[in-house]
Amino acid sequence: MNDVLARTSSESTEKVDEIIDEVEKLPAGERQMVTRQLELYQGDLPHPDILDGYNKLYPNAAEKIIKNGIAESEHRRSMDKQFLTSQVHAHYFGQVLAFIFGLVLVIGSLYLILSNHPVAGGIFGGATLLGAMGIFTNQKSDNKKDKSK
Repeated sequence: MNDVLARTSSESTEKVDEIIDEVEKLPAGERQMVTRQLELYQGDLPHPDILDGYNKLYPNAAEKIIKNGIAESEHRRSMDKQFLTSQVHAHYFGQVLAFIFGLVLVIGSLYLILSNHPVAGGIFGGATLLGAMGIFTNQKSDNKKDKSK
């Protein structure tokens, strides 16, 4: 009895467990007669036997399929790299703008304090510093939440 199985990981694990249970239920003499073949294959490219079949239908099909797989992989990597680079640049740009904005607010607060408006300047400066601290502490807790998911 030969079964060739190709399934996803979870389906394959379930099928393997079923096969083992079936074989264990057989009498000892029949167990030796039973032959099962389980073949699992995962990947971006088709199984080599399938590639041979494509080559029989269309010469050099396997080579073209492999080249296409390589090109897709290179494209995916370049898109990932481009995405990560843009994320880094956006994060850096946001930090620079936040620093400039915070600096302007602190300078405005100092101006108010030096212009005989110490209460308004203190409130303005304190709110700016508390807001900046809140942003940085919230960012750290958001990162912890993302890691826990």
